[in-house]
Amino acid sequence: MPERVVGRTRELSTLTGLLDEVERGRGQGALLIGDAGIGKSTVAAALADVARDRGYAVAWGRCPETETLPYWPWRQAFRALGLSVEPADATLARTSMYAAVADRLGAVTAGQPAVIILEDVHLADGSTLALLRFVVGLLPELRCLLLVTSRDNAVDVPEQVAEALRALPPSFVRLPLTGLDRDATGELVAQVVGSADAAYADAVHARTGGNPFFVQELARWQAARGTTSTETPIGVRQVLDRRLARLDQHTYDVLAAAAVLGEDVGLDLLAAVVDTGRADLLAVLAAAVAARLAEVDGSRVRFAHSLVREVVYAGLGVHQRSALHLRAADSLADQNDAGQVAAHCRAAGAVERSREFALVAARAAQRQSGYEQAVRFYRWADLDDPVVRLELGAAQVLAGELAAGRDTLRAVARTTEDPELVARAVLAMGGGVGGFEVDLGDEEQTALLERVVPLLPDGASKAAAVARLALARIPTDRRDGPRQLADEAVRLARAAGDARAEVAALAVWCDVFSGPDHVAERIAAAERMLAIATGDLALVLLARRLLVVALLEQGRFAEADVQIAAFARAVLPLRLPLYSWLVPIWYGMRALMSGRLELAASCIAQATQLADDADSPNARLMVFALRAAHADLTGVVEELRAYVETVMGPFVGNPLVDGPSAYYFARAGSTEVARSIVRRRARDGLDAIPRDAEWLESLAFLGEAARVLGEPEAARLVYDALTPYAELWVIDGIGGACLGSVSLFLGRLAAHLGRPEARRLLENALEVHRTAGAETLAAETEKALAELGVPTVRAVGDAGELRCLGASWEATWRGVTAHVPDSKGIRDLAELLVRPRTPVSVLDLSGPGRVQGADLGPVLDQQARTAYRRRLLELEEELTEVTDPARAERLRDEREFLAHELASALGLGGRARSAGDPVERSRKAVSMRIGVAVKAIERVHPALGRHLRASIRTGRQCVYEPADDVTWHCQSAAGASGVTAT
Repeated sequence: MPERVVGRTRELSTLTGLLDEVERGRGQGALLIGDAGIGKSTVAAALADVARDRGYAVAWGRCPETETLPYWPWRQAFRALGLSVEPADATLARTSMYAAVADRLGAVTAGQPAVIILEDVHLADGSTLALLRFVVGLLPELRCLLLVTSRDNAVDVPEQVAEALRALPPSFVRLPLTGLDRDATGELVAQVVGSADAAYADAVHARTGGNPFFVQELARWQAARGTTSTETPIGVRQVLDRRLARLDQHTYDVLAAAAVLGEDVGLDLLAAVVDTGRADLLAVLAAAVAARLAEVDGSRVRFAHSLVREVVYAGLGVHQRSALHLRAADSLADQNDAGQVAAHCRAAGAVERSREFALVAARAAQRQSGYEQAVRFYRWADLDDPVVRLELGAAQVLAGELAAGRDTLRAVARTTEDPELVARAVLAMGGGVGGFEVDLGDEEQTALLERVVPLLPDGASKAAAVARLALARIPTDRRDGPRQLADEAVRLARAAGDARAEVAALAVWCDVFSGPDHVAERIAAAERMLAIATGDLALVLLARRLLVVALLEQGRFAEADVQIAAFARAVLPLRLPLYSWLVPIWYGMRALMSGRLELAASCIAQATQLADDADSPNARLMVFALRAAHADLTGVVEELRAYVETVMGPFVGNPLVDGPSAYYFARAGSTEVARSIVRRRARDGLDAIPRDAEWLESLAFLGEAARVLGEPEAARLVYDALTPYAELWVIDGIGGACLGSVSLFLGRLAAHLGRPEARRLLENALEVHRTAGAETLAAETEKALAELGVPTVRAVGDAGELRCLGASWEATWRGVTAHVPDSKGIRDLAELLVRPRTPVSVLDLSGPGRVQGADLGPVLDQQARTAYRRRLLELEEELTEVTDPARAERLRDEREFLAHELASALGLGGRARSAGDPVERSRKAVSMRIGVAVKAIERVHPALGRHLRASIRTGRQCVYEPADDVTWHCQSAAGASGVTAT
């Protein structure tokens, strides 16, 4: 066994086993933890050797002890893979940069599997940890093994790192390294000194606990003294001191400068600090390398172990240490690394200079979404400057220090007379211009805005401040004040020509003009937001959220599903709870509508966890809404009672929640409490209920409570109020639950009141519920019709239609029709749909005479591979500039296709794959084009896309196997046919 893997056979075997999984297409992760010197780097290096032999790209990144650029270890690793962690546009948010990382990492590993090794993560900054959490979430989709090493004791590992490591998913393999056992210790000692008797090996093991570094140091020291006695130096520090003392002064001085610079140092920088030419520096370092105190690797020098650096640094006097830090700062000043300059100046006691560079570093980190690092640097800067304190507060909010950040910003706003600065501080309290999570209960923010808005000049800043003021006044001003302010904010933003300010103003406009009277206008506003918010993912997500809710209110579920899918595609790979919690909420809402109760329950659990992670009040409210809808459907009375007590209890007496409170109190068995609420609301009238986003829901619940409790006066009031909105749907909050069409509630109220239009309303509700695939709501409607004595007929199985219109195809499924362009894949689908459960050979789908011959050589020749790679680079450049969402989607599809083609054409080590036999070539071609066709359908008709994805099997034989009976009518240019899948 080689020296480097003594005693680590099991760990190395586990890691090489993970490589097998990577080669099967499933990305893996592993955490190697243990004390300093325990052998983490040794095992990682052995794995790297194995991976290289198997054709992997191997990339290393090491977390430094000194301050450096955000994401430093990722920069090192990605550079080895030909990638960059830099955002294409420094103004973009972290989410946009992460999306780019995901795309590029996926493309690289599709072409060649990779091992990424991040060492010493216990030294990682917040930016590095944030990107680690993101990449871990991507692993299942990558051909990549991510190996992380870290110390594991409480002294060396900060809490934020410990928390990040604890949060790694269960699938992330944890390999704790402990000391070598007695036999391995003896073997290691023997390798160092040539031979070792059992007694000496036992003594070394007892003294070191099997720590490989200690073992080797003690053994080497023993070999130098020529004795087998265990009367060695008391500690490793003393051993290192003795070894250092044997160096000549010049070599020691170079190591001292290196210790000040860090554990892993560039040779050019070290040469500048010690004022020595590179050739001379290498000659001096040779002695340190021979003493195994340092290693030279290409253009860098690193200490053999972190303890070596610690010993050298601790041995420096105060004056020498300060002088070296100042020399380091001078050498780094021209290298655009303000963070390290600030750190060295700070260590040298040069406070003013440290503040100057800290501010530069903080702003650079902020631009690159390194919020945690920005906070650290801002705290080193001149906090007497209110602008710097404002920037610190904004960084704290974005870094997750919400309460502390708002306190910092509030202090700035209270103490400055500059209205622009006050407005910026208040906007930053909600996370910036977009304000995804604004605290509407903070009255001081409102007061501050009211003071400074009249003093601001017209422009983007005033537009954003006016919009936030409009939002802040919603809870207290039920007149036209917020609406007038929202209109003014939009006007100011458009006059200023500022897209971000306009998106923020339109978002507030949608909130202010929520409710059933402005659904169409809100859809138009959200579509405008989507059109102009390109490049800022947070604002795009805000626009999609508003659009989803408005589409749901109009019952346009297919279009809403498209927006939900787009939202999910953007946020799920990023693993950001602040945005991600909406996805399981919406998926759970749709699952409840279609009767998939287990899936809905799973979505509730996922949304609950994300709401806690995001610490979002909105998220928790929507989780309660989805949970209550699930409990209402399944009849879990205890769950409903808990919902009433936890959510409705604090709002008792608020007219807005009278309806839901009365309904859930009645369902939970508290009928007298429910009756008192219904009668009070009927007596006081419905005008007190705010006509906002919750108005339809509040009235629908109030009407249901009145119907269940037998309160005709309240039922009549609700019926009259809801009648103008029969075509809309009742949606809880921002999609927490879909309660059904308004016509369902009107139909049940009409039946309760004995009105003749009850049947018409319920039959209309049944039609729209079935069209929307809302099986649970359709069943409720059928029940209401049955109580009127109206029989209902349900079709057995589903029916679909696929018609060729020349250049496009028309697909109809469950009452929804969509159009897709003509393609070979669509024609393949038509062939399969009319032959359900009948395997069809790919040669038949390829057509007669299309595939001939045997081996056709490489899948892609060299010229084609070069052209594909060149086009991929062009697509990356185009995607950084494109503003049209539709064109961007097409470019991403082309990029995904080309990356897949390259991955299919290249094997391990970049070797070209052979095209193979005719059937295999047809299998790949047919599978690819069917997959592309299903994806195209899924974009415009998600429900049909999901059905086809679940029912189509591809291979050498392709087959359509639906779970239930389906009748398809397919008409191509050659004619029509219809077959039922049974």
